[in-house]
Amino acid sequence: MTTVLLVLVVVLAIAMAYMNGFHDASNAVTTTITTRTLPESTALTMAAILNVLGALLGMMLIVVSTPWALRLLGMTPLTQTTSGQPDVLALALISIMLTTIGWDLLTWWLGMPSSTWHAFFGSTLGVSLAIGAPAAWERLGVLLVVSLVGPVLSAAIAYLLMQLVMGLGRHERLRRGHLRFAQTVSAGAVATGHGLNDSRLPLAVIVIAFAATGGSPSFATALMVAVALAIGLGTLVGGHRIIRVLGRHLTDLTVAQGLAAETSAAATMSLSLFGVGSPISTSHALASSVVGAGVAQGLRNVRWQVAGRILLIWLATPLACAVVGAALVGTMLAMTSR
Repeated sequence: MTTVLLVLVVVLAIAMAYMNGFHDASNAVTTTITTRTLPESTALTMAAILNVLGALLGMMLIVVSTPWALRLLGMTPLTQTTSGQPDVLALALISIMLTTIGWDLLTWWLGMPSSTWHAFFGSTLGVSLAIGAPAAWERLGVLLVVSLVGPVLSAAIAYLLMQLVMGLGRHERLRRGHLRFAQTVSAGAVATGHGLNDSRLPLAVIVIAFAATGGSPSFATALMVAVALAIGLGTLVGGHRIIRVLGRHLTDLTVAQGLAAETSAAATMSLSLFGVGSPISTSHALASSVVGAGVAQGLRNVRWQVAGRILLIWLATPLACAVVGAALVGTMLAMTSR
């Protein structure tokens, strides 16, 4: 892999980290902003700081190595096929990241929460098939199962928590001040978990790129600080369009609903990180939790048309990114072969 291509891969990985923070800021602060528990600037600043701390914590909890990166991203078949052709691998990584960043931008513009992980895995599938590499179907199968179970689990936990909160409220064991404090804590947990979970994606790409050049992955981990800061900076700017959809268009969030949704999302993310070992989208977890908390107060409290559009985006993400990724890498390879 040439130095120019390596630098381009690293820059795009950091850009993807920034876009991830920008797109997913709503995962941590939607409920606190919508319910006026915290001012918007305070909520975004808190989420940005905790995203950075979560990302740095994630670096300390994992053993960064090339096998870890390949296993996390399901890229073993792709790297084996491009063995001895590091420039082709670089073009594949560039195509995957450009597709992921583009999809995040599109769904942000539409105001729809979507998964950066699903966009990345979908584009990886398309790119792999386009260059003749076998797809990591087993890894994709695990992701699909987790993608189906995760949102259902998040919605169920939020529903049960909302029932508990309403029960305590009827017996005057919870006051509004208690709920606001607990909601702030739960939002902080989601922000920290998001940084811990999603920082692994750009870091793994950097590790794979350095490994293809014969460099040491330990050197690539030094860029984790840049990745963490990029996620935090993106979060600070905030995906306001998605915040409006989740907080006002999907349902009219109350403080109690916000607490239940954030707590459920944090619990589901913890399960993915320390339990099943496969990433659960924070966007999916929070949106599903908002729906579950809304259903607890009655089916009419959820605007199902909006929920349907969000679900459609989730279903379209892997397929659309696979097609775009394949077309992009095909175009790049055709241009470089001339």
